[in-house]
Amino acid sequence: MKLTPEGLQLLLDGEVGGGWKYYEKFCLHPVVPGGKDTNSGITLGIGYDCGAQSTGTFLTEWEDFLSQADLARLLTVVGLRGAEAKRWLPILKDITIPWDAALEQFERYSVPRYWAATQQAFPGVTEAPPCVQEALLSLVFNRGPSMAGARRIEMRFIRIAVAAGQWSQIPVELREMKRLWPDTKGLQNRREAEARHIEIGLAKSNSPQSAQSAQS
Repeated sequence: MKLTPEGLQLLLDGEVGGGWKYYEKFCLHPVVPGGKDTNSGITLGIGYDCGAQSTGTFLTEWEDFLSQADLARLLTVVGLRGAEAKRWLPILKDITIPWDAALEQFERYSVPRYWAATQQAFPGVTEAPPCVQEALLSLVFNRGPSMAGARRIEMRFIRIAVAAGQWSQIPVELREMKRLWPDTKGLQNRREAEARHIEIGLAKSNSPQSAQSAQS
């Protein structure tokens, strides 16, 4: 998919604090996001979790952006999560991934892969307006495509809404998800941003100016 500038910004806000300034301060080197009980792996670039990848996928998606030496070092942590990943972090912190490389890698590989997962999670999403597609891409990038369990009730309702073309119902369910993170401001803000992205996009598409442009 081709992200709109607003859609790209939505993802960058969620993954790297909005863009290169935050990135160069906090994400220029590998990190393991989350607290002491995190299940994340070594994370590179724009939200790329090595703990969630296979060796083959990692090689394909990073061989153009890392030296052979750094590639070999990072291969040792592919698939590792939590405390195991954190144990390796100190000896990998010297690896540097410039912003331009991170952004290119993200757009070339991460966006298409997560867009495929979004289509799997929400059949019919390809018929949705771009604002809906981008908000759900952000959701899947953050939470994955799983529909199983009590913590995924809203995900299942969104799947129903997408299948029915009920775009305006999706922001309601995104906001309902905030129940899952009562003390995590970042995730609450991300769900709100996704909901607003849809509402603003739908409002623009329904405006008289948009209708006139579509007819011309």
